[in-house]
Amino acid sequence: MLKSVIKKGFGGCPHDCPDTCAMIYEIKDNKLISVKGNKDHPYTRGGLCVKVKDFDKKHYHPDRLLYPLKRVGAKGEKKFERIKWPEAIKTITDKWKEIIKEYGPQAIVPYSYLGNQGLVHGLNGADAFFNKMGATVCERTFCGEGSCTAYLSTVGPTAGLDVESYIHSKYIVIWACNSVSTNLHHWAVIKDAKKKGAKVVVIDSYKSRTAKAADWHISPKPGTDGALAMGVINSIIEQGLTDDEYIKNYTNGFSELSEHAKSKTPDWASKITGVKAEDIKKLAFELATVQPAAIRMGVALERHYGGGQTIRAVTCIPALTGAWRHVGGGITQFPVWEHPYKFDVICRPDFIPENTRVINALQIGRALLGETHSDIPIKSMMCWNANPVTQSPETEKIVKGLKREDLFLVSAEHFISDTASYADIVLPAAMGAELEDMILSWGHLYLTYNEKCLDPPGEALPNNKIF
Repeated sequence: MLKSVIKKGFGGCPHDCPDTCAMIYEIKDNKLISVKGNKDHPYTRGGLCVKVKDFDKKHYHPDRLLYPLKRVGAKGEKKFERIKWPEAIKTITDKWKEIIKEYGPQAIVPYSYLGNQGLVHGLNGADAFFNKMGATVCERTFCGEGSCTAYLSTVGPTAGLDVESYIHSKYIVIWACNSVSTNLHHWAVIKDAKKKGAKVVVIDSYKSRTAKAADWHISPKPGTDGALAMGVINSIIEQGLTDDEYIKNYTNGFSELSEHAKSKTPDWASKITGVKAEDIKKLAFELATVQPAAIRMGVALERHYGGGQTIRAVTCIPALTGAWRHVGGGITQFPVWEHPYKFDVICRPDFIPENTRVINALQIGRALLGETHSDIPIKSMMCWNANPVTQSPETEKIVKGLKREDLFLVSAEHFISDTASYADIVLPAAMGAELEDMILSWGHLYLTYNEKCLDPPGEALPNNKIF
């Protein structure tokens, strides 16, 4: 009797996370038996978080969707019957043709996000399909749009400081990011830098696990980080700590920033932030004099009124001190800007008809109820890699909108999610080791290959085949 052989395949965690862990799939008798971290990956080094350590159990979970389903009960009751793929596809296409004929293609709204970060099967994988159709464009501003716009308008489309270069940093500020819990592989690099003598400062209103592990925890009042940043800028300038040569050769607008910062003294910032003026001066002094100095910004900085301007203020600091001169100096937002792939080739914005409307995904509930964009009512929505009931604001409006009997909802899913429970047609999607993809990361500079190691169970299909 032949002994079963364990085969191994390369994998990449598809979830919305800066770490994008490299994985090894272990396959035995055409079944995924375990998922382990890839120890050969130079950045993720074999570490996995708890979400994917049991990835194999998710593949074979008893509630996993295996076949196309058609709703037979009231919306939200989760009553479905199994149908064949040809019936599912015909039902969808017939309904969409009917809607397009009566209301036009913009009555159809695609809705996706980062349930999968793959370049093939991820949030943008079906953009070309819906753009060619002429459907409404759904603007996905859930997470980092304010941060991205602010960073790009201040520094430009650069990766900034490579996360692996923090090993060379002597002074590290983690600003509004709980790295220990949410960016564990970057924390590993920071710990290595700390062993070499780097000082780690955490700026966070909350005493997080990262703050507890820091050399110095600065705790401003929530939503006052912008004032803290301006106080630091003022102090750097007033203490004569600017790198004037760097500013002259590589920046624009210093005189305007200097003038704006004149009144933003540490005493002024202290009254707003609750941080002692002496500590603001100390932070400014150390950021300017201990080089290489690095700042790791978290997306949390954008999540309040004026968040984009806060990002811009923090981003100015390394330019004032000339930190960019040094390996291990500068600032990190999303290194994704340095990736070599071309989103336009994937998304095909050139397919979008002129004057096509745009709906912000954050306001999908209002649009579904006709509170906005009522000129063309939404008559159908398709969701994949996303769960708007739990992801977008105003849940009660989204649920009310999805319950509309005149809304045709299609959901491609692994399980009956909160959103899928209101669907008219549910399509079973492949996952993980069942599909081939390249997984992007918005937290480091590696693209991770995900190898197809086995066929999906039942009649599940990868997203690209569905579309």
